[in-house]
Amino acid sequence: MLYRVTVITCLTALLAACGSGDNAPPASSTSSTTPPASAAPVAFKVGTTTSDPDLPTAPQLPTAAQVCSTLEASNNLVSQPSGALGPEADNGTTSAILNPDQARIQAALDACGAAVDAEVGARIYAADSAAAASQTAAAVPNINIKGASAQTLAGSQYRATKYAVRLVVSSTGAGNAFITGPLTLPSGVTLWIDNGVTVYATRDVMAYSPNPAGPYCANTAVSSTKAGSSGNCTALINGSYLVNSAVVGGGTIDSRAASEIVSSNSLYPLMRVDLSCTNTYVAYKAGTQATDGTACDDGGTFVNSKASARHMTWWDLAWLGNMVENGTTGVGSQSNFRMMVFNYAKNLTLFGITLNNSANFHVVPSGVDGLTVWNVKVQTPSASASANPAGNGNPNYLGMVPTIDTAKNTDAFDPGSASKAATQALTTGSTTTSSAGKIAFDGYLKNVVFAYNYISTGDDDIAIKGSNNPSPAGSGLYGVDGDRDVATDRKYGFVIAHNHIYAGHGVSVGSETNAGVTNVQVYDNSFDGSEQALRIKSDWARGGLVTNINYNNICIRNSGQALLFTPYYSTKALSNPTSPLYPDFHDITLSNIHIIGGTSAIFEGFEANSGGIAHAQIPLGMTLNNVLADSPENVAVTTSDANLTLNEVNLPIFPSTANRVVLNGSASQSLSTRKAVDCSAAYVDFPAIGDSSTSGQTWSGSSQ
Repeated sequence: MLYRVTVITCLTALLAACGSGDNAPPASSTSSTTPPASAAPVAFKVGTTTSDPDLPTAPQLPTAAQVCSTLEASNNLVSQPSGALGPEADNGTTSAILNPDQARIQAALDACGAAVDAEVGARIYAADSAAAASQTAAAVPNINIKGASAQTLAGSQYRATKYAVRLVVSSTGAGNAFITGPLTLPSGVTLWIDNGVTVYATRDVMAYSPNPAGPYCANTAVSSTKAGSSGNCTALINGSYLVNSAVVGGGTIDSRAASEIVSSNSLYPLMRVDLSCTNTYVAYKAGTQATDGTACDDGGTFVNSKASARHMTWWDLAWLGNMVENGTTGVGSQSNFRMMVFNYAKNLTLFGITLNNSANFHVVPSGVDGLTVWNVKVQTPSASASANPAGNGNPNYLGMVPTIDTAKNTDAFDPGSASKAATQALTTGSTTTSSAGKIAFDGYLKNVVFAYNYISTGDDDIAIKGSNNPSPAGSGLYGVDGDRDVATDRKYGFVIAHNHIYAGHGVSVGSETNAGVTNVQVYDNSFDGSEQALRIKSDWARGGLVTNINYNNICIRNSGQALLFTPYYSTKALSNPTSPLYPDFHDITLSNIHIIGGTSAIFEGFEANSGGIAHAQIPLGMTLNNVLADSPENVAVTTSDANLTLNEVNLPIFPSTANRVVLNGSASQSLSTRKAVDCSAAYVDFPAIGDSSTSGQTWSGSSQ
């Protein structure tokens, strides 16, 4: 086990200069009985960095000349200033009313994808196959064949002359919205959602679950014995086997998860807010209607064809599955569609777009080399979630209006590696692939940047998932390693920097860490009102190594739990009762962390022989440098099984024989916050579009 240990030796006469060394007298070639006064150290000012030489260049919008086609919004679809779409816009039972734009948007994407492939598909294949052949010939042990890198394929010769599909407001009226079901994003194509445009997810369940034989969407169970899963639903935007694809623009995507689910097929089973259901999956599969009183197989109670109660919303199902049924039986889970799911890509970019009200996770990218998320705004719930015809705040089936607490499992970003390497032809459309040849994907998540984003959601804001590892068996390699194949246009291979984070569970590693996560840089971020801010979480059912995670220049205000590092995140059952997957967190560094307001913190390692299985202690190994709270008396800390190095820390952290806590250095409540990182510009209002923000606007400086 490795631990980062900093040893500071100070002579008694120089004790005042210990710590960061900022107070040490400057060297001088002349003697003086009175050393010259030194200037006070200038603290880093969080939230003010506009250019970072350690990052790649910022993404850019396409030019007009690079657009394959432009689609205008229909004049009968007009969003309100809150971002809501009036119920009259899609009040009907046919797919033409409920899902009017999916076909034309997908047709434009398919046509653009085909044109892109015709122009550059052969070039991409030639570069990739040459690189793959070289790697195969080298026969380096424990290395997946990766083909051409994302950085290589970012070259202009691998980008088509025209590559964007642009969605714009109507030129003949007030139309500014589209309603669509699931879309397939082709390789090399950019979906450009222009300023003033909102793309709404259809409320028609048939779009996400079109097969009568299943899998079935919009439920908390799919039979009397099997719980639901988001994997049962097609995501709103999907992409696999991509090179140079993107979703960009100043517009919005709104999944409308607080809106009533409807169906263009009257036989499809939907649950109502009284927990009755309209049909059963068994009858639906057979093309029949179950008789009233038949037990539901979607998580509801019984069929009632005469009930007048409204159908559930996606967030109704999330609450029922997570907080009620799962809390009662341990097996409930919602089948809700995700906003974006991407698998295997080289250069995938999200830029400038606003994402609201996902029914489940917002963005799930797996196995991407060159993932860039830049100036994206996620606010869930937004004000549009509270709009309904009754004007009563749109309460859920239990009477609770939309809040971050009722928007369950709405993680903003869940990046991770894929489970294996792949060699596949690029996706050129919803039903087509490139004929140029197959491209190699090594399956790793690498060259990742989350920068200048604004995130507020009901669950994890950014959660690095360590569940999958495409490495060869027995290689000992990490599933996610920020030092893997770092491109030359950046300093680090995994960066989370310059972001403003509001509601949610902050920046997380886990819960799944079994594949290992290492070498991640998190710096210059603010957390304002988040339930948690910085956390690494796992348990012995899905634990593994997490090392070299570096947090620096962080402002945290009014967080319920500013710091959380625990291997006891849940009591999830072991898949093999005699072979736990132990969480092991070490070489974690917290530097220049400024905490404002009352909060709590947890620093825990894994206790020896816990859970009735003999094993050695696995202590948390962490260094804390200049970690200061404005009100340390209002911070409560829980610590156990930890080896901690402390330097300039005023949190109440103490050595403990009983709790197996070993300290190198000590904390002091009396430390001045003079050296604390500067948070005076860290906290800003959420930059929502129109009146869609639930938090509104404040006077400049009033939030300090």
